[in-house]
Amino acid sequence: MDGDGSPDFGFRALEFHSHRMWQWAQVERALGLMQKLDLNALVFHQNDMVEHLVFPEAWFPDAYLWKRNPVRLHSVHQNRHYINTVIRACAARGIAFYLEVKEISFADGLLELKPELRRADGTVDPADPFWWRFLEAKYRELLAAVPGLAGVIVSPGTRESKVSIATHSADIDATEWYARLLGAMHAPLAELGRTLAVRDFSYTADQQSRMIEAAGRVSSDIVVSLKNTPHDYYPTFPTNPRIGHCGPHRQWVEFDTWGQFFGLGTFPVSVVEDMQRRMRECRAKGVEGISLRTDWEVITDCGALNGPNLLNVFAGSMLARRVERDLREVYDAWAAHGLLSPLRTASQNQDPAIATASDAPRRLEAFMKASWSVMEKAAYVRGHLFHEDDQYPESLDKAFAMLVEIHGRDEWEPGASRLLEPTPGNIAAILAEKRAAMEEVGQLPAILSAGALGLPAEMVAELGTMLELYALWVEGFEHCARTVFLARRAEVTRDPGDAAAAAATLPPLRAFCARVAQRMQDTAFPHYVYWLMDERRLLSLADDVARRLAAIGSARA
Repeated sequence: MDGDGSPDFGFRALEFHSHRMWQWAQVERALGLMQKLDLNALVFHQNDMVEHLVFPEAWFPDAYLWKRNPVRLHSVHQNRHYINTVIRACAARGIAFYLEVKEISFADGLLELKPELRRADGTVDPADPFWWRFLEAKYRELLAAVPGLAGVIVSPGTRESKVSIATHSADIDATEWYARLLGAMHAPLAELGRTLAVRDFSYTADQQSRMIEAAGRVSSDIVVSLKNTPHDYYPTFPTNPRIGHCGPHRQWVEFDTWGQFFGLGTFPVSVVEDMQRRMRECRAKGVEGISLRTDWEVITDCGALNGPNLLNVFAGSMLARRVERDLREVYDAWAAHGLLSPLRTASQNQDPAIATASDAPRRLEAFMKASWSVMEKAAYVRGHLFHEDDQYPESLDKAFAMLVEIHGRDEWEPGASRLLEPTPGNIAAILAEKRAAMEEVGQLPAILSAGALGLPAEMVAELGTMLELYALWVEGFEHCARTVFLARRAEVTRDPGDAAAAAATLPPLRAFCARVAQRMQDTAFPHYVYWLMDERRLLSLADDVARRLAAIGSARA
């Protein structure tokens, strides 16, 4: 979009992470947008993708599969034709194609053929040297079956693969294990000049460091792909500290444009300003590539390309070409492309609706910025994640697991969780934050003024419904915070007054749940709306807190 000038980042990728990648209409639409935005790489991210493209034949020959699993035999051949068709379409547009996977994965039938891979306790042994022969054979077969593949991005540190040293302990140093895994993949890829990138999907700083060290043991030409914030895509977190500290390795940095941790795209927000700030850091630290995630594997038929958060795709693409641009250019380009309703699924392939009012770009900009301010105060607690992928916590323990353990900041900012301790001062600050979110979400309809944007009546109505649901969702987090933090204080102090204060939050919480249930009754929203508005989780929280408060009373009695 910027002519022939040299881009700030040479690698500029769009990532699919959900089943949308298997729907040609979704892919074709994305390729058209990628051409418009000058993105030059498409990434299909599916944890076990290679198992859908290879057998491998050394263990699963044709005769065996005809006898044991003919469906898999034909599915793999079908999938190869589909992926090769995608690759040809990419090549025609000057776009490289990459797979992103989690290893080690394998087809279930492998353990029938190799039962010795199981340990006595039934778990799979990650230290068995078989895995390194298996991986190398897999990737040689992959490159033969999908010859146009530009490279592979792998997450070895995740707990989500079938064989993982992060989950299954082994009599082998973790760094050495990662190095052997990367070496088995790197050899066949490097022989054909294909790229191997390793992701730092890590739950701890130690795991992250081990991954980068392992890559260095194998080859300096392995790319290190880092999320823009540590562990996962949390816009309130500091920039990933490993960016710029990867030794000789080239670096790519990944951004979420959709909202796995900020509203699932249903409640639209701008992370444009955040992206510009972090991309400036990336460029200064020698990063050469940017990747933009547009969806998430757990939520089907939804992504950044079918709602207002398409803005963030525009931002990531345009800033990757030229970081130091006036951000009004981004908002203007998005507004000129047209709005998409967040209450229609991706597969509906809606056409963008262009707001014709002369001041539409500036009001849309103001709305998306104001909406982020709401999201930051509602879905986070003083910068700590307060939800389970945008759902309410269903128990007191789950709330603090999300805040402190699973998505905690202490690993990256020691002592950060002190802001969550149930002291009177902290609780006052937390509840003030949630009240501010409620006040600000109430102002969003006036900021947007959807009816005055020059949009079709149907779009105006759907934006109005979205804002109504948004206000309800934010209110749920206010109730949730009050119950969670007052209950935790009561458990810490064992004081009858604190227990009574916590108990007083339960009737309003249950009444709110009844309101949500009534609002959702006899509706036909996309399924992800019900994921967001699942009042049963808050009822579960109320029941859990009631039991725990009763236990405090029993202990005192």
